[in-house]
Amino acid sequence: MTDSSRIITSIFADNPIGKLPDHLLIEIFIRVPMLEWVQLSCVKKQWANLFREECLWNAALLRNFPFAGHAKRWPGPIPRGLSKRRYTALYISKHIFSLDTAWDENHEIVGHIYLFLKEQLEISTMPTPAGILHGTI
Repeated sequence: MTDSSRIITSIFADNPIGKLPDHLLIEIFIRVPMLEWVQLSCVKKQWANLFREECLWNAALLRNFPFAGHAKRWPGPIPRGLSKRRYTALYISKHIFSLDTAWDENHEIVGHIYLFLKEQLEISTMPTPAGILHGTI
């Protein structure tokens, strides 16, 4: 556990701050840099569960990418997806590809393409099951 994690744990674990309602915790968490969210989710089970819920990701999406909430539906078979995936796609397009001049639907598509290709590479690098090699399937 890093020093910052110990500090966060000692401050929030037994204090009244650690007993705040979920909607206030969400407002606090979306103002913390995304890189710190992993540490925050390790402090309490309640906090870890918040990071699994749609409401936190939707709030983070609307706070960090306000125009994403006003976008039109995409044409064709591409679904909008969950707020977590949309947030991740927009974060990638902004921070990896530096597409932050003005929000555009294409920025989100670039992020989704990156995530899709990354998932395909992870699938293709998985080892084959032993049963296939031995003919026991």
